[in-house]
Amino acid sequence: MATVGLFRGPAVRSIAAALGSRSAPAINRSAQRLAMPAVLQIARSYVRTDNERLFIQEFGLLCKHIPEPWTVSALVPTADSFARIKSFAKERLLDVFSLLTLKYHLGGWKKAPFAADAEELYNYMNEAYAQGNGKYLETICTPNMVASLRNSLKSRKLDFDWRKESTLTPARIVQIRCGRIAGNYTVGQVVVRIDQEQTVTPIVKGARGGPVRRGVPKTTHVREYVVFQRAVTDSEEPWCIYGKIPVPSWDQPK
Repeated sequence: MATVGLFRGPAVRSIAAALGSRSAPAINRSAQRLAMPAVLQIARSYVRTDNERLFIQEFGLLCKHIPEPWTVSALVPTADSFARIKSFAKERLLDVFSLLTLKYHLGGWKKAPFAADAEELYNYMNEAYAQGNGKYLETICTPNMVASLRNSLKSRKLDFDWRKESTLTPARIVQIRCGRIAGNYTVGQVVVRIDQEQTVTPIVKGARGGPVRRGVPKTTHVREYVVFQRAVTDSEEPWCIYGKIPVPSWDQPK
């Protein structure tokens, strides 16, 4: 898997290497603190005795509205056509501004390679979740996402194997947002549309070391909008999985 474009900086090369071997690397706590999301779109600055400034992020999803793709019908004069055109133009301008911000701070950043790498990271997350590997999830997800997945692991009643069968349509970026949190500290969030056929196989472990029984595999069409996040002004920061947003009504699998 090509991880060079997705992970930048010497502090996260161990994570990039681990993705190639699918092992669980040590957690970079300083990087993870910089990726910690919360609710408010603000940041607080704390000053240590050595005058080192530590920024603790307190921000949420920069945008969760994904507009419907442009169609010729949007040009047909209707009561709300002008409002739709205005909204669409605004969304596109924000996307262009955010794309230029990413390219400025992350030299060589391109949409297509990022989307492909993002899908691979999504696959690793699903595999780690199926295996109950919380330590590995901590290396590729933001803390809030890890907490959500750990809570789900505690409540699930059955273990299972997860497998990607195929990519039905290539992963693609549907939204890019960048926000300046404090001073020159800028955060980027990229929403990637992932469309796959996935198979889940239930596993029942035998009592006292008995044989493992496998249930009937179930293959389903899965389409998800996955949010990836990093501090683009910090060269030591990796891209992490922030979470998911609902698939718009106009893009539901048929």
